[in-house]
Amino acid sequence: MDMVVRVYEYTVESSGWNAFDITSVVEEIVKETGLEKGLVHVFTPESKCIVLFIEYEPNLLSDLEDFMNKYMCSPSVLEGLLGKSVTAPFIKGSLEIGVFKRIVFIDLSRSSGEKRVVITIEGIHV
Repeated sequence: MDMVVRVYEYTVESSGWNAFDITSVVEEIVKETGLEKGLVHVFTPESKCIVLFIEYEPNLLSDLEDFMNKYMCSPSVLEGLLGKSVTAPFIKGSLEIGVFKRIVFIDLSRSSGEKRVVITIEGIHV
């Protein structure tokens, strides 16, 4: 079996200070590779942006926003605390992240524009 590594770039159009569920985008890219199993790594190189696992649910997102506002951390500190990437396994082309967890891109900036996400997939054909 040969190991395959593929790198993709995805662009989020953001108005700033917003959250985006990108799980379906990542799942689609994984399926398009035709790989049976492996790992997917989702990262943003953008300043003032993070990628994390969270339940994409209004109350939970509101709690996260309250946390960020309460501690008045700079976006750079929040990047360090919350992270700029996640890694998840996939089996038979499906992400193994649990029932309620989602891959969420959060733009902590106050500026609109295109924000990049880099998706790296490493896996094998069976």
